Amino acid sequence: MQLDLSSKRAKKLIHEHGLSEEEIKQIVASARINLATFDPEYRTNVTQIAELLQKSRPTIYGWADRALAATIHSLRNIRTGRPPKERERGNGVEA
Repeated sequence: MQLDLSSKRAKKLIHEHGLSEEEIKQIVASARINLATFDPEYRTNVTQIAELLQKSRPTIYGWADRALAATIHSLRNIRTGRPPKERERGNGVEA
């Protein structure tokens, strides 16, 4: 699996999370599987990904399922909208 990790965002995320090359490959494989699952225009070959990473297809699908579960959990727990403005003290109302 040939990856281009030269973008500023990729470098930032790799540094912030201390990602190894193996972890990056797992992230990419999971994303490709999940895209292929939900986006009919996106095509991927799970067998080819599994062979490139020397893992089984069930392992690749397991990564994708766990990544999707984490994404769903994260999206469901994001507060929407702007946070409330802090009220000024001294007007009789607690902030």
